[in-house]
Amino acid sequence: MTSGDGGLQRFVLVRHAEASLNVLGDDDLLPGFDPGAGLTPLGERQARALAAHLPRDPAVRPPGPAPGPSVRLYCSPQTRAARTAEALAAALGVPAVADGRLAELRAPEVFPQPVTVREWDAVLEDRLRRPDAEVFGVESWAHQRRRVREFLDARCPPAEGAGTGTRWVLVSHSETIQALLFELLGLDDVLLHRTRFKISNTGVFIVDRTEDGCASLVVANSKTHLARTA
Repeated sequence: MTSGDGGLQRFVLVRHAEASLNVLGDDDLLPGFDPGAGLTPLGERQARALAAHLPRDPAVRPPGPAPGPSVRLYCSPQTRAARTAEALAAALGVPAVADGRLAELRAPEVFPQPVTVREWDAVLEDRLRRPDAEVFGVESWAHQRRRVREFLDARCPPAEGAGTGTRWVLVSHSETIQALLFELLGLDDVLLHRTRFKISNTGVFIVDRTEDGCASLVVANSKTHLARTA
């Protein structure tokens, strides 16, 4: 990864490590949306590998004798993201602050009837094709994007940290990171019909933003830290 200019805000977006929900088969049944799903044993190893790697990455803490940029760590309160952030917080030496606006899409914890994983994936695809619609009782893309915008405005305003190169490390979920990327990069929702970001477990994205709001995608879905976790 690449070190950044001290005059930029740098956003380091991290998806949570592998959770029990991520290893289900296409025909497995989901009785509802489970915000309490924990990490698998592999997920725990992924979280530790990420924590061992990220604090030493020059993209987060550039080398040199001078004090590096400050790091602020925010996470979704849902178990799989909070556990991933907990490992990162210990390694970075900063607290992990939970914020509900970084939670995964809001969906019923009990569905009217169980659906297969394949059917659930179709629901997620349908909601992106109809950004303003609530599909199957699931929060619309438009609403999800609005709440991540509210998070960025409240926690990471452009005027704050731009002069010191503050690093904002945000640990969240695939759909929420998708919304964060669209919001930070100023992408129009019409692009959802043909453009998506692949977001793997503990995949790392880096976006730089200048004080005037111009953003650049620097790193996409980096998994260098996972080389020895299989």
